Amino acid sequence: MASCSFSSAQNWYLDKANDDYKNGAYVDVLDIFEGVIRKGYSNESILKKTANAYYFQAEYRMAYSKYRLLFRKYKNLSPEIYLRYMHCMKSVSRYDEAEELMQKFTANLPDEEQNEIFNLRENYLEAIEAKKDDYDIGITAINSLEADFAPTYFKNKVVFTSARDTGNLVKHRHKWNDSPFTKFYVATMHPRTKELSKVEAFAKKINTSNYHESSTAFTKDGKTMYFTRNNFHQKNKTTDKKGVQLLKVYRAFYVDGKWQNVEDLAFNDDEFNTAHPALSPDEKYLYFVSDRPGGYGKSDLWKVEILNDGNFSEPENLGDKINTSERETFPFIAYNNLLYFASNGHLGLGGLDIFVTQSDSLGKYNKVLNLGSAVNSKFDDFAMIIDSSDTGFFSSSRNIGRYQKDNIFRIKQHSKPDFDDEKKKKIKIIDEETKKSIANTKVRVFDQDYNQINSSEANEVGRIKIKQPEAVTSIYVRFEKEGYEVKEISLKLEDFSNFESIEIELRKRLQEIKKGKDLAVVLQIEEIYFDLDKYVIRQDAAAELAKVLEIMKAYPDISIEIGSHTDNRASKAYNNKLSQNRADATRNWLIEKGISKDRISAKGYGESQLVNKCKDGVDCTEEEHQQNRRSEFIIVEMKD
Repeated sequence: MASCSFSSAQNWYLDKANDDYKNGAYVDVLDIFEGVIRKGYSNESILKKTANAYYFQAEYRMAYSKYRLLFRKYKNLSPEIYLRYMHCMKSVSRYDEAEELMQKFTANLPDEEQNEIFNLRENYLEAIEAKKDDYDIGITAINSLEADFAPTYFKNKVVFTSARDTGNLVKHRHKWNDSPFTKFYVATMHPRTKELSKVEAFAKKINTSNYHESSTAFTKDGKTMYFTRNNFHQKNKTTDKKGVQLLKVYRAFYVDGKWQNVEDLAFNDDEFNTAHPALSPDEKYLYFVSDRPGGYGKSDLWKVEILNDGNFSEPENLGDKINTSERETFPFIAYNNLLYFASNGHLGLGGLDIFVTQSDSLGKYNKVLNLGSAVNSKFDDFAMIIDSSDTGFFSSSRNIGRYQKDNIFRIKQHSKPDFDDEKKKKIKIIDEETKKSIANTKVRVFDQDYNQINSSEANEVGRIKIKQPEAVTSIYVRFEKEGYEVKEISLKLEDFSNFESIEIELRKRLQEIKKGKDLAVVLQIEEIYFDLDKYVIRQDAAAELAKVLEIMKAYPDISIEIGSHTDNRASKAYNNKLSQNRADATRNWLIEKGISKDRISAKGYGESQLVNKCKDGVDCTEEEHQQNRRSEFIIVEMKD
C-alpha cells in the first residue's frame, strides 16, 4: 500500500511538473524534477526537460551536468539536444568535448552537409579570438541586480527593458524564474561619451502589471513605437491551443503627449510567437523574430514591408544563411544597413553570440560573421545596437561582480566588420617603450620587387588589415610615422594562413636621456661580444661601445654604471668572475678613449639577474640564452 501511495503521489507530482514546464514555470519544474532525479526515478523525458529548463534560463553549467547524464544513459537523441549540449560545453570551456560531440553529431549527416559544417568550423575559435581587439567594452552605470537588456535608441536617449524592482508594495513576479515582470525604462545618453544615466520609467500607458514588455523600436521622429508584449487583448491574456501564453509585436503612437492607440499587428498570430521588432534605417521594413511555420529552427528572423497606408506585407523569412535549426533573435539594422543579431545556431563561444551580416544587391543575406571574443563570451550575448560614431550597447549574462543577471554594456568599435576578413592580416602598431597604440601610421605595401602596390593609414587605435597579395609570393610592409624610425617587415603567403595578429613596435627617433635610463636600450645595443672565456674588447664590440662613447662626450655631466650579465651556463662563481672582468674591460676601453674614470663604475652580475625563465635545470634555446648575455649602461647621475 505504501508503494502504491508513493507511486500515485509521484505521478501527480510529475503531472504538475509537466504542466509547469509547458507554461514556462521553471522555478517549480526544476525543484520537482531535481527532487525526482535525486531519488533515482529519472527517465529520458525528465532529464531532457530538466536540462532544457536550465538551458532556457541560460544556466548553462547546470544544464551541462544534466545533458551529460542524459547522453551517458540514452542514445539516438534529437539534433537540437546535441546542439544545446555543445553550447553548454562551450559555456563551461570544454571545447575539446564539444569538438568530439560535433564529430559524432555530423557522422550521420549526408556528406555534403558534413563538408559544409567542417569547413565552417575550421579554425573558428582562432578567428573569433583574432577579433578581440576590434571592440572595447565596459559595463554601464544603469544596471540593477535584476535583468537589464535590449537597449534601443530613442532620440538622444536609450530605452531598455528591465526586471528591476520598482519598490511597489505589490511585487508582480513571473513563475519562469521568480523575477519581476519586465518593463520599459529610459536613460539619458551623454552626446559625447555615450554614458547612460538618470533612469526613469518609460511610457506608463504601455507598461502593464502582469505581463512582460520587452524590445522596442522607434521611428526617427519619435512618434511611433513597436514593442513586444505577452499576448494580451482587452485586459485579458490570450493563449494558444496548448494553453501557453505567447508573444506578439504591438504598435503605439505618441499623441497629445502620451503613448496610446496600442494595436495588435496583423502578422501576429495566437498560435506562434512574434517578438523583438527592429526598423530598417529608411523605416520601410520591420524585422522581427518568430517561430511561425515556414522557418528553419526554434526561432527565425523575418521581415515585413511597412506599406504607405500603415499596413504590412506578408512576412518574409531572411533565409537559411542567417537562420539555423536553433535560435536566431534580437535583430538590429544599423545606419549602414548591416544586420546584427544573436544566435546559438552559428559557431560561437557558447550560449547566444552576436553576429553581423550584410545583404547583397538583391537583398539576400550570405556570409555571417561572429563579432569576436571581446563582445561574445561563454554566456548569452545579445541585443546589440550601434550608431555612426561606432559606439553602442549590447546585453550579456556574463557575471560581473555583484551583477549576476543580464546587464547592458557599452561598446566601442575600432574595426568595422570585414566580410573578406580571412584574406587579411591584422596588424597593431604600438610605441616600443610605452606599448601604447600609435594612431594614423602611414602603411605602404610593396611587392617582392619593391613596386608599391598600396598605401593607407592605420586607424585611431593603431590597427590596420593588410590584404593577402595576389600573383606574388611575398610582400614588404613599411610603417612610417613622424617622430618615429621607419620600420619594415616582410610577409609571405603562408603568414596569411593563420589568424594571429602582428604587433609592430615603432621606436621614437628622439630618445629621452635621464637618470635610470639604460643607454643600451637607447642606442639599441643588445650585447657586447667577447671571445669565449675572454674579456678583450673585439672590433665589433668596439663599434657598439663607440655609441656610448659619443653620448658620454656629448653629455659630460652623465655618470654611468656598466653592468655585465651572463647566462646560467657554467657555475655561478665562474659567471660572477667572468662578468666582472668583462665589465672592467668595457670600463677601461671608455677610459682609454678619454672618459674620466670618475664617471664610470663597473659591476659584474653573473647570472643573478636573468631576464627570462632560463635558470638552472630549464631547457632554453640559444636565442633565449642570448637575452641574458647582455651589457647595460645605466645612467646613475645626471647633473643639471
